[in-house]
Amino acid sequence: MTQWIYVYRQWLMRELQLRFRSSAVGAGWLVLQPLVHILLFTLVFYQFFQVRWPTGDGSAGEYGLQVFMGLSLYTFVADVINRSPGSIWSYPYLVTKVRFPLALLPAVVVGASGVQLVLSLCIAAGFAAWRGVHAQALLLPLALVPLILYALALSWLLGAAGVYLRDIGHLAPSVSSLLLFLTPIFYPASMVPKAMQWLVALNPLAWTSEAVRGLLMHGQLPQWSIWSAHLLIAGALTIFAWWFFRRVQPGFADVL
Repeated sequence: MTQWIYVYRQWLMRELQLRFRSSAVGAGWLVLQPLVHILLFTLVFYQFFQVRWPTGDGSAGEYGLQVFMGLSLYTFVADVINRSPGSIWSYPYLVTKVRFPLALLPAVVVGASGVQLVLSLCIAAGFAAWRGVHAQALLLPLALVPLILYALALSWLLGAAGVYLRDIGHLAPSVSSLLLFLTPIFYPASMVPKAMQWLVALNPLAWTSEAVRGLLMHGQLPQWSIWSAHLLIAGALTIFAWWFFRRVQPGFADVL
């Protein structure tokens, strides 16, 4: 286990370095990229479409902060969806010539995306605390556990399937783009018709976005019954994804 942790840490650092290699700003893009996105989307949706959050003072700053939290979570999930299909076949030499714990490669994608998520939520928490400190915000890591498990399961499933079906890598950006508009990122969940509110509860990204906003902005505790349901489903999906990855792994070398 210690050896796995060491290897994972080394590959995680390598992944972060590769993402920002030859960049003048370097790892600073982990913070600058979401900030640039939030300025753009706040301009479009707040100024052009006149979207307002139903709670708070209705200012552009509040709207931007609400969207920033949701966008940070979306970016984490989208990054996992887009990068996981190529996480195995991008390193054929590890599959065919070296004994390497291949299951770590999709998990590294989750870890690298998680670093940006943590930094973004730290920024969001700082601005939210400036507006008012809520002790419930300490429960934020707990609220994120189901979504992280979902992401890990997705990374193993997509990483393994991507070896056999390369089309998944081309389809992934379209799926992640669709997820952006089907999830209450730029608009509050209250704008979703009541007849379709169940979609928000079933969507892990939508539910987590609302839970994070409630904790940081208003000190509202998440609905633990829904959290527990997502945790059980995410845990079961993670176990299945691990089994599926190990089941199909022996055929990787034949394909690559």
